[in-house]
Amino acid sequence: MKEAQFAIDGMTCGGCVAAVRNVLTRQAGVSDVKVDVGSASLSYDEAKVSLQTLFAAVERAGFQPKG
Repeated sequence: MKEAQFAIDGMTCGGCVAAVRNVLTRQAGVSDVKVDVGSASLSYDEAKVSLQTLFAAVERAGFQPKG
């Protein structure tokens, strides 16, 4: 498992936190998701999902990951 921490622009409230947490936890191979306003940290299995795929999921939810 690989660890990732990244900033996320566009998050302003608990609803944003929930939306990002939901899209990340639904990705195959992702665990230990922690999301706060403006950031996320998680563990992921590189054999199942890439960091680019995770960033794309966050973007589809309407936010901009940086990292």
